[in-house]
Amino acid sequence: MFFLTPRYLKHAKLLHKGVTRFINYKRDVLPPAKLEEITALRSSLEDAMRAKDKGRLSTLNDEINKACEKALPHVEHSDIGENIEVFFVAIVIALGIRSYIAQPFKIPTGSMQPTLYGLVANQTEKDVTPNFLVQCKDWVTGRSYFNVVAKRSGWLRSSEPVTEHSFLGFFMHSRLHFEDGGTQWIWAPIRQLMTDPDGFNLGMQRYLNIPVSQDGQDITPDARPVRQIKESGGVYVTEGQLLARGTLDTGDNVLVNKFAYNFRRPTRGEVFVFTTKNIRSPYMRIRAEEGSQHYIKRLVGVPGDRLEVKSPELWVNGKPAEEFGMKRVASKQGDYKGYGNYLFLAEGTVRELANRDNTREYWAMGDNSYNSSDSRYWGAVPERNLVGPGLFCYFPLGRNWGVIR
Repeated sequence: MFFLTPRYLKHAKLLHKGVTRFINYKRDVLPPAKLEEITALRSSLEDAMRAKDKGRLSTLNDEINKACEKALPHVEHSDIGENIEVFFVAIVIALGIRSYIAQPFKIPTGSMQPTLYGLVANQTEKDVTPNFLVQCKDWVTGRSYFNVVAKRSGWLRSSEPVTEHSFLGFFMHSRLHFEDGGTQWIWAPIRQLMTDPDGFNLGMQRYLNIPVSQDGQDITPDARPVRQIKESGGVYVTEGQLLARGTLDTGDNVLVNKFAYNFRRPTRGEVFVFTTKNIRSPYMRIRAEEGSQHYIKRLVGVPGDRLEVKSPELWVNGKPAEEFGMKRVASKQGDYKGYGNYLFLAEGTVRELANRDNTREYWAMGDNSYNSSDSRYWGAVPERNLVGPGLFCYFPLGRNWGVIR
């Protein structure tokens, strides 16, 4: 003969299980008086269950639930707190994506033009800054306007009067340093502000008479006009003095797939990003103390390939390259000018890339072949330096926006 347990006893057993779990989990944070109260109620519940006192069990159900609800400090709902929490969670997710899946990069130079454009500055004699609405429209397509004047008077410090920095790890800008410790920020990299050796800059070198080295890599301390020299070797700036003027077309902003090379081999013809770690050459113009930088080029040779330039074509394994991007460069159509012979791929030189278990080499060349410092100057890229293929150009809109080919 079977005896069914009454429903009220089943509910009482579940309540006993729940309150026991609550006591065990919250014992270390419960006030002693509350812990004693809830423990006493649990004992009363056990007595009522043994006595099968339905009315008492119903009363204890309400008392135990209320005691547990009021046992812990009440936390006020905070919209601001929730928003801050969501913000930080979003940052963590974004950093995870950036580190392991897709990372944004900004093209700094013109070595990949016209496939990808770098920063291009043009100095103007007059202020060409349009009204606010036009500036907003042009910003979307990548153009910014500069008419920067000094906000204060004073001597610039003699050592590193202008330095380059990044804001939030991405927005490059320059800082003008005064001897008294003051600074002025200018939202343009040093190269586009004053040191571009080809003269595509906003004119600070001209306006302040700060000399730079011939290759545009160093701000030199000598050769200043006598009227601007004092014993410290500094340069004097007058409040309201023009510092930079012109337009700056932003470099293309691209997403790089950092995930792909974990599952497949790099493919000849794709645009890819790599680090300069352990690649040292005067043609790279990277000081030893600067460590590694990221470069973006076209991958024109994979391990085992034999490369030769027969201008305007690049030959791979004894025949002209057949990949879309490389054929487009060799076509000399539009702004593409073909491939040039230099150093490691001088005329008549054949380069074979290593393909061994511990040494696999890749060959990087810019689409703007006649104005690109690439593997022809500093050699092959080791496999360990590869970051990933270029995926998508997301800014500016127009021009090269879209999938990178």
